[in-house]
Amino acid sequence: MNVRVVTDSTCDLPAAVRQSAGIVTVPLRLHFEDQVFRDRVDMNDREFLSRLVAAKVPPSTSQPPPGDFEAVYRQLFEEGADEIVSVHIAAALSGTVSSATIAAQAVDPNRIHVVDSRTVSLGTGFLVLEAVERAAQGDSAQEIVARLATMPDRVGIICLLDTVRYLLLGGRIGKVRAMLGTALAIKPLIGLGPDGSVVPLGRVRSRASGVRRLAELLAEHRPLERCGVIYVGDPEEGLSLADETRRTYPEMEVIADHCSPVLSTHTGPNTIAYCYLEAQP
Repeated sequence: MNVRVVTDSTCDLPAAVRQSAGIVTVPLRLHFEDQVFRDRVDMNDREFLSRLVAAKVPPSTSQPPPGDFEAVYRQLFEEGADEIVSVHIAAALSGTVSSATIAAQAVDPNRIHVVDSRTVSLGTGFLVLEAVERAAQGDSAQEIVARLATMPDRVGIICLLDTVRYLLLGGRIGKVRAMLGTALAIKPLIGLGPDGSVVPLGRVRSRASGVRRLAELLAEHRPLERCGVIYVGDPEEGLSLADETRRTYPEMEVIADHCSPVLSTHTGPNTIAYCYLEAQP
């Protein structure tokens, strides 16, 4: 049984990991006024951040069109795939699951299984890794999907924002607004609710206290099965936090990577976050 795994550009698994595992990535879209770019295809992270900071009109984002998924699904079947598991950013945050579902219906709904990860970034990435590992063990697509269904309730994201400006501009502030009021100097800690919507976890007035609080909140979810650090901008702080986390959890691999431009549009520069998967009871 040849089961192939598809995801989207917001899953934030390092490119080398995706390539070695044979994961196919479909990019979301970035809109800078009248220009449209494919996420992590038409510009790199540094180029994106330069444009983001300089932009007079903030960029918007959108899901891939169904045709992008159709092309990928058809190509994988031509290459010999028996079934496809397609794992994507939470439907509460993006229309990507909808686009993938439309494409699956058009190509082969019986052999393409679209999964709403109900999370984002490496949270989605952890489900993707699980799907790849299960496929390598010979599990069927149905068995893989059943396994993935048990994971979202154990996945979490703890994110420290440097500013609330980009949440406000992107209209994704939701339940966080009441916590923040109008104090733009506040640095919020946010996470995702059960459906993938943004929820408040607290607020701090300094970055140092915020980074310490990230580690404290992560420790509340031990024991952990997987963990990763995501950052926006200069990698030094993110890689340092990842090294510190490896010393705290020496038995666990800790992934570290830059956040995708599409997600960075809504969080802004200097964001740093933990993504984690709690161990099964």
